[in-house]
Amino acid sequence: MKSINKGKVPSPVHQSVEMVQMLSAYQAAVNEAAIVSITDIKGDIVYVNEMFIRVSKYSAEELLGQNHRLVNSGYHKKEFFRHMWQMIAAGKAWRGEIKNKAKDGTYYWVDTVITPIVDQNGIIFQYLSIRNLITAQKENEARLLQVQHEILKRTKQLKDAQRVAKTGSWYLDVSGDNQLEWSDETYHIFEIAPGTKMTYNKFLEAVHPDDRNLVDKKWEQALKTGRYHIEHRIITKSGEKWVNEEARIEFDKKANLKRALGTVQDITEKKKIDHSLRESEHLYKTLFNTSPFAVGIVDKKTMQFLEVNKTAIKLYGYSRAEFLKLSLFDIRVEEEHAKLKNQLINNYAGDRSIRSHKRKNGDIIQVEPTITPMTYRGHNVYLITITDITDKLRIEDELNLSKLNRQKEIIEAEERSRSQIGMELHDNVNQLLAASRLYIRQVKTSSGKNEGFIKTALDILGVALEEIRKLSASLVAPTLSNNNLKESIEALSKSYPSGNAKIQLHLALNEAAIPEGLKTNIYRIVQEQFSNIIRHAEATKISITVQQSADSIAVEITDNGKGFDLQTAKRGIGLNNITHRAEAYGGRVCIDTGIGQGCKINIWFDILPVGGNI
Repeated sequence: MKSINKGKVPSPVHQSVEMVQMLSAYQAAVNEAAIVSITDIKGDIVYVNEMFIRVSKYSAEELLGQNHRLVNSGYHKKEFFRHMWQMIAAGKAWRGEIKNKAKDGTYYWVDTVITPIVDQNGIIFQYLSIRNLITAQKENEARLLQVQHEILKRTKQLKDAQRVAKTGSWYLDVSGDNQLEWSDETYHIFEIAPGTKMTYNKFLEAVHPDDRNLVDKKWEQALKTGRYHIEHRIITKSGEKWVNEEARIEFDKKANLKRALGTVQDITEKKKIDHSLRESEHLYKTLFNTSPFAVGIVDKKTMQFLEVNKTAIKLYGYSRAEFLKLSLFDIRVEEEHAKLKNQLINNYAGDRSIRSHKRKNGDIIQVEPTITPMTYRGHNVYLITITDITDKLRIEDELNLSKLNRQKEIIEAEERSRSQIGMELHDNVNQLLAASRLYIRQVKTSSGKNEGFIKTALDILGVALEEIRKLSASLVAPTLSNNNLKESIEALSKSYPSGNAKIQLHLALNEAAIPEGLKTNIYRIVQEQFSNIIRHAEATKISITVQQSADSIAVEITDNGKGFDLQTAKRGIGLNNITHRAEAYGGRVCIDTGIGQGCKINIWFDILPVGGNI
């Protein structure tokens, strides 16, 4: 090169040496800067440079003779390489970015140029690939795309969050043209087309006319204090709305407004709900205080009263201040404190049983509660509605007593009627039949045939007299005084033709302690069921037990007969008579029977000393 500068013509040998030196220098430079490979027409590698070896981490021996598929990462689709081959096979150069995979499994990106190499006849016999390593660049691009994706994602999330919360945002920078920047949700709240240029004055135009002065005054104060918070109305295309505004204001060193960032929240629904709640609270207080029932609110944990209505104050006689110092235990009679504790442990709200409560003056009242768990001013409470049923129970007791007395009167009248009929049968009809029998015996006849007729008539009259005697005896109850109930039941068991039935009696009575009316009633119940068994049960065993304790009498009548359908039998006269007689004297009846299962009737009577009321 120096000889050329001196104007001398170099020799061919000298030119050849310089050319070799230039090619070596170029090859060295390329080896340091690029990845180079040459393939044959089939794509098999015939040459790789040092850079290819370093980057791919394969040795020259591992690469030569192999296809570039050896470093294929699988990232690109088949169409990508098909297009590449179509171009270079057509003799055109191809350029593209390829993601390859090194021997150790790491990936690298290369900016690749593939050029066909032709022979002296213009036929392609090799392909030269020169690649520049761009892995760092691609990673930076990927990170940048990821950051952009995150920014877009966060922006969308912010918009979605603002939409869900009905909260927009705005930004004011006075260093510019004093223009307000609104978020999409802010435009949506004000129902102004997104992108519309906004200023403070244009914002004021959207404020409700009655609220503009207040908003402007608040903003002027904020320019001095740095604090801006206000609720006001705005006028939109769909009508009036309420918004809540807050802002953070920044000032420069001279205390001048520099910038402001604020939020706008649509609180229209909240305002409507608040209004409804105020109306509901007013209605609740009115209903609470004017309820005809006594109502109290009791803390679940302490059982202390938190609130009572006027009806409760009137019913219990305490003032409101006194009531709020009491607990449930203070108004419950002491005898029921253990029951109250058990109710509180179990299902207090579901227990509507009648309780005995105590008024301030000591009077005892009977109440029926309705209990509802709820929350009141941050407390878990019971809302208790009390119905005073003292008078109702008293009236029911009086009605029941009147009913029992009426049943007793009916039973006593029935006994009198039965006795009267029995006596009539015995004293009149029997006398007439006996007289007829006597007169027939006086009849004289000359015919043997007539004498047979007369004898038959006398026999019939005899049977009639005996049946009427038994009927009158069953209608007229024995005089049950002293120890006659036991004897009467024993006599009753012998008076019926029991056939093959075995009868067992278990009678343990102190009859002096049993009123005569109750004795008669027990006798009639035993008589009724005993008659039913003999006539219908086809029983082989009958047991009658009357057991007396200090304050009660238990009657049990059982048989092993064919039994009956209780639901059908309840409509019959027999069981109705037994039930009514038992109820008339405060008795409790239990009947256990079924088809083919025999029958057991249990009746329990409470007894008082003779002279008392049953």
